[in-house]
This record gives sequence, C-alpha cells and structure tokens, in this order.
Amino acid sequence: MSRTALVTGGAGGIGRAVCARLAAEGDTVLLADLDPGAVADAASAIGAGVVPWALDVADAGSRRAAVARAGELGGVDLLVNCAGVLRDARIRTLEPSTFRRLIEINLVGPLALTRLAAGGMAERGRGAVVNVASRAWLGTFGSTAYSTAKGGLIGATRSLALELGPRGITVNAVAPGFVETPMTDGLPAEIRRRSIAAIPVGRAGTPEDAAAAVAYLAGAGYVTGQVLVACGGRSIGAPYAAGRS
Repeated sequence: MSRTALVTGGAGGIGRAVCARLAAEGDTVLLADLDPGAVADAASAIGAGVVPWALDVADAGSRRAAVARAGELGGVDLLVNCAGVLRDARIRTLEPSTFRRLIEINLVGPLALTRLAAGGMAERGRGAVVNVASRAWLGTFGSTAYSTAKGGLIGATRSLALELGPRGITVNAVAPGFVETPMTDGLPAEIRRRSIAAIPVGRAGTPEDAAAAVAYLAGAGYVTGQVLVACGGRSIGAPYAAGRS
C-alpha cells in the first residue's frame, strides 16, 4: 500500500537517503528541511514521488504547515523525524543557549510533529513513526547535550509506543553509529580514524545503511517501542584487537 511519508531533515545525508528509499518503494514523500534551495535540489535529484517542502522543526507554525501539506497529499501515514543538529561542548563550556537549541531541534520538534501527525493516523487506524536518534544516547565524550536530546527521544519513543499502539500506530527509533554525512565530514582526521577503527565491521556506515533500517521499521507492523542500533557493532564494544583478523 502506497503511503504518504513526511521526512524531516530530508535534504541531509541520512534524510535524503530515507526519502530516496521510500520513494523507490512507491511512497509519496514530503521531503522537508530548513533550506529551501537544498530541499529543491534534493527533491529534483530523487525525482518522482517526492514533494519539496521548507520546514523549520523548531517553529510551531512551520510544523503545522508541513503536516497540513501532507494532509493535502492524503495525510501522514509515516512520520520520519530525521532533522537534527550537533553542536556540542564539554559541560564546563556548554552554553545554555546551545543546550536549548539542541533540545529544541532534536527532541521538542520531533515530539511536536508526532503530536500533530498522530491525530490523523489514529482516525485512519494505522500509522508509523520512526525517530532517528543516535548511538550517542549510550553516552559520548564531550556530547552531553546531544546525548541528552537523543536519549530523551528514545525514552519518548518507548512511551509513545505504549500510548499509540492501541490506535494502530507503531513508534520506533533508529540509532545510527558513525555514518559518513556532511555532519561528520567536519570532524578532525584523528577523531574520524579512531571512530572507524572502533567499528567491528571495519567501515563507517552510509546514509543508505541507516535508510534501510528506517524503511524496515516503517513497515514492520508488529514491531513497536524498539531501538534498532545501526552501528556496525560499535555499541557492543570496541574490537578486541583492532586491525587484526
């Protein structure tokens, strides 16, 4: 059955791959992101089945407009909360404004969009929400604010699954590990090297890896309240002897 999917952060690395995957599966995808130019470029590159839409997930009016546009396309059957931002610091230098911004975009925005979309899903008796969290919810040095936001998103995912399950709505989360995206391109070379060396499968993830996990949870009607950690095994622990077979 073809669905209408609202994907936030749809012009970014993982979000764009999610939009491409869903469109290839026959869904109508509302590709929503902050930069109108990037939105138009991403939608054009993916092609058929994708509708561009400018969205600021931190703005209440913008969120309502996006859900209303999805309503014109048939109503939100699938909400993928992929928009996110990573600007963090150690706790001694973490500015309150930075902390609030991370919480607003990574946690408050997704919950507000879920609230808006869940009403129509409940009326139709079906729907799915997939939150893109991060392996950082397990704890990442120097990323207290980001980890807090993503950990909160996972806690909300589990609680919402209990609340919305009786209405026919599943709520799950994907927690990617180190994925090659514009967000990670700016990391220092040594940090990148050490991060990849700690991944048991021996490589960084791709946006398509994360998109495959999102697509699975979007269609897994008997799976809810779960966190699929797509990290190449990194969440298990570091390899016993990195670089050895």
